Amino acid sequence: MAKLSVYLATFALIVFVAHASITTVTVDGENPWGSDCQEQIRRVDHLQACQKYLDEEQCSGSRCRYNRRWNLDSCCQQLEMLDNQCRCPGLRQAAMKQMQKGEMEREEMQDMYEAAERIMSKCDMPPKRCDFASRRRI
Repeated sequence: MAKLSVYLATFALIVFVAHASITTVTVDGENPWGSDCQEQIRRVDHLQACQKYLDEEQCSGSRCRYNRRWNLDSCCQQLEMLDNQCRCPGLRQAAMKQMQKGEMEREEMQDMYEAAERIMSKCDMPPKRCDFASRRRI
């Protein structure tokens, strides 16, 4: 009877380890965000929180400061879900989408791009800064 218990315990351990190995291979073998930046950006709602943060950057007052902090935190969370190489293209798109929502003066557009460039350092994640210099010549 003791041998049967040892055999069953060994069998259960083997099944458990095999299942864990299969699960690990499945999770490690796939990238849940896909390899395409556009797909990753779409999956995080086109960095909607970053768009809101950029909009709040144009605002002043205590309510704006509170919203700006909350939107920055949410933006950083969305950016964390992107691969490093997709973060700056995502922020560039967020800035462009925000600019398309309303009429902006040239200086306001410059300010928005500069604010978008600084988000990565505020989120304290790589890359520390995005360079949109080629896009800022509006």
